Amino acid sequence: MEYTEQQKQAFKREFANRRRNQIVVSGLLFILMIPSVTADKSTGLVLGTYPVAMFMPLFFVVVIGALVFSFKNWRCPACDKYLGRSMNPHFCWKCGIALR
Repeated sequence: MEYTEQQKQAFKREFANRRRNQIVVSGLLFILMIPSVTADKSTGLVLGTYPVAMFMPLFFVVVIGALVFSFKNWRCPACDKYLGRSMNPHFCWKCGIALR
């Protein structure tokens, strides 16, 4: 399908917004992983105050939520197909529209 220049520019802007959102969520997950990695094994506390048994289920719920968000967010603005695992695609693998 052929798109007008205005549509192509709108697709690029939409992809830029989706990519920014994806990077923000990835960064937040990375920050959230720090306490789980640095948990004290001898006392069983995360950050010195919260028990691991309370923190880990919350961590897994957040990770599952981030995965659901990623599968809904990381789609081509033109054809709505999943863009895959690449964080920097230049074209949609399905419709061929330029994303950047």
